Amino acid sequence: MSFAFSGVHHITLTVTDLTRSRRFYEGVLGLTVDQDFPPEPGYRGKLRLRLADGTRIVLVSPLPGTPAGDQFSEHRVGLDHISLGAPGAELERLAGELAAAGVQTSGIQRDALGPALVCFRDPDNIAWECFQND
Repeated sequence: MSFAFSGVHHITLTVTDLTRSRRFYEGVLGLTVDQDFPPEPGYRGKLRLRLADGTRIVLVSPLPGTPAGDQFSEHRVGLDHISLGAPGAELERLAGELAAAGVQTSGIQRDALGPALVCFRDPDNIAWECFQND
């Protein structure tokens, strides 16, 4: 039996600094912020951004007890990376914007099946790629 899932509603990522992450996701990647709840006593804060298709990326501060200096690693069980789709023509522009912001990338690479992709990491080392979807 299958379910009628319609797509990804949101992805929540724990980040070490909401302000720094906002500069990256909004300023560098150009995502639109549609909710901003700053941290306050008893609340860790949340920043929600939207992709053009309505998918949401939610950023939250770490939970109490998170080890100092902790960061993402694809060498642990769980998330390996997040991949966004984009027209191939956007990849060169993305690679240029990332480079201008000082973000290290793989440059434009070709998948074994032909589509192009750009790999990069956010300020918390979370692995991202942008994959050609046209």
